Amino acid sequence: MAEPLPTVLRWESLTKKAFDRLDRAQCVVLVTCSPLEVHGPHLPFAADLLEGDGLIERALRFLPERHRGKTFLRLPWIWAASDVVPQPGSIAFRPGTTVRFLEDLGRSLAAQGFRDVLVSNFHGGPRHFVAIERACDRVTRERGIRMVSVFSLMLSRLTGTPGETLEDLIGAIPGVDRRDLVGDTHGGLLETSQLLALAGSWVDPDYKSLPRVTYESWLASAQGGRAAAPRRGLFGLFDTVKSFRGNVRFFLTATYSGAPGGASPELGERFLDALGRTSAQAVAELLDGALPPSAWHSPLWRFRHFMIHPLAVRLVDRLLGFRSPIV
Repeated sequence: MAEPLPTVLRWESLTKKAFDRLDRAQCVVLVTCSPLEVHGPHLPFAADLLEGDGLIERALRFLPERHRGKTFLRLPWIWAASDVVPQPGSIAFRPGTTVRFLEDLGRSLAAQGFRDVLVSNFHGGPRHFVAIERACDRVTRERGIRMVSVFSLMLSRLTGTPGETLEDLIGAIPGVDRRDLVGDTHGGLLETSQLLALAGSWVDPDYKSLPRVTYESWLASAQGGRAAAPRRGLFGLFDTVKSFRGNVRFFLTATYSGAPGGASPELGERFLDALGRTSAQAVAELLDGALPPSAWHSPLWRFRHFMIHPLAVRLVDRLLGFRSPIV
């Protein structure tokens, strides 16, 4: 017999009478902060929002029994996000806007007696998820609560360690060809499969006919099929900046990167389970008080001052040849 799922209440559906019956100190508030953004010609603009909800909801399924009795309150979506694909249909915000919005939200929740706030996300734009971390860190320090980015908790466990990266986790799933994961950064196999599992009716059925497209294949085509050998030192740094600039140009014309044609709802369920289990382990340790604040952050946290400071944002945009529509 399957264990009962934790109780998840939608904040906007509550009455004052129902709200006042809650033990707020024992509740966990959930909110997804991801963009409305173009994801190929086949996925809905809310892809990252749906995946953010899917990540945290799947994590709840795998929480240990000691946390299943908690009440989880889900707030409506927040779609203030930066580093979106520069295509009509994407809605862009500055990282500072995300920080301020989430700071105000966290302070309001803390003033009402809530002690745990989990912010979900499925947008890999570094300046977006680091902005979420910044807001969570400030509220945590100011108000003495735990406000944490679940996406960053997951990244901290799936980045850098050989054999335990995101690619290793996803690549080990039955039915996945690891070659399809190369360049799968946006609207490809992973995201299309998850959206088929989460909101299949929102996915254009023509996804099956989409060819594999990546920045690397686009660049090789532009260079006549020749790929430049990697260089080291200052030349390597120059090549890295050049690569980022190239990615900006790539997404000015391309709307996805990866191989969406191989996606399926069955793979999507397996992806969600794998990511949900990893996230559930971290969330359980957090709620137990066994996870120190130093382990709440993504590997990019140490670069936060450079990544989300307004002047740094403008400098990087100029360096990458990106013209922001909002600055």
